[in-house]
Amino acid sequence: GLDLADVGEQSAFDKVRFSEDTSITLRADETIGELYLIFDRPVEWQLESAGAVQACGQNGFIHEYVELEQPASAVTLRFPAETVLCRVSAFTPGQVPDWVQQWQPPCEKADLLVLPTHADDEHLWFGGALPYYAGEKGYAVQVAYMTNHWGEPYRPHELLNGLWTVGVRNYPVISDFPDLYASKESLESAKAVYGEETVTAWQVEQLRRFKPSVVLGHDVNGEYGHAVTLLAALERSGDASQYPESAAEYGVWQVPKCYLHLWPENTLQMEWGEMPLAAFGGRTALEMAAEGFACHVSQTQWFSVKAGGKNDCRKFGLAYTNVGPDEAKNDFFEHIPGAAPGELA
Repeated sequence: GLDLADVGEQSAFDKVRFSEDTSITLRADETIGELYLIFDRPVEWQLESAGAVQACGQNGFIHEYVELEQPASAVTLRFPAETVLCRVSAFTPGQVPDWVQQWQPPCEKADLLVLPTHADDEHLWFGGALPYYAGEKGYAVQVAYMTNHWGEPYRPHELLNGLWTVGVRNYPVISDFPDLYASKESLESAKAVYGEETVTAWQVEQLRRFKPSVVLGHDVNGEYGHAVTLLAALERSGDASQYPESAAEYGVWQVPKCYLHLWPENTLQMEWGEMPLAAFGGRTALEMAAEGFACHVSQTQWFSVKAGGKNDCRKFGLAYTNVGPDEAKNDFFEHIPGAAPGELA
């Protein structure tokens, strides 16, 4: 790895900011074949090895794994001014450890689209949904966050660490909406902060972009109010005359099913605490949700994953369906034709 203290201004969080365009050369006794870099914000940069130049950072990942086109014992990394770099690790070919996050781009088509408002909501409110459907079942699960936490630089790292822990492998979408305060008790407060049409348009865009078979969203009565606009987005996403810009870019899409946390109709209770998952060594979906949330170190003093009580993370309702009501009530993908991971229509 690289000693960051040698290459720029050191911060209290073991990161450096480059005030000008900067090149770093890594040298090793063995061949370097793979790199893992952590940035505070997305950045495009270049890698040169054995005379070959690679363009990197084009996916916008802040935790970025790179396989070198030309492995070499010396490689040069070139960063633009204002890059904030937290970590660089170099590995010999084929020797990347398990803790390295090898993110895939966002889904071309999602089986399940999960729409948390903040980083950590995906574990607190949706419980074992991510470890069960992404980690255990292998569905294409896309997470799209309503707000961002760029103003709290540690939280995007917590977000990615939590998702990786529970088996999500497609990089999340993080919106341009900052995390601003809106009263949980007042839908009108949330509308005033973000703008109802603006939020609905963003949600319609995610539905059209990822064309999910199932959508998972928040409780309309206690979790930030964005589920109300989601219900409107579900009605509009199939109409090309609504929000025509995203329709032109992605086409239209009619979502088959949407579940909301604590929705009072067409209810089901997912027994996350009774689901041992082979993908996680027999730990349950609830235990993995708690482990994913534990990555959000800045938030654990205030919240915890709860099975039971008024915010029970096991309870959902089918709030929107084009395939009829559930019967077995034990699977979000009930009545979805061809409901095999990655093969959904």
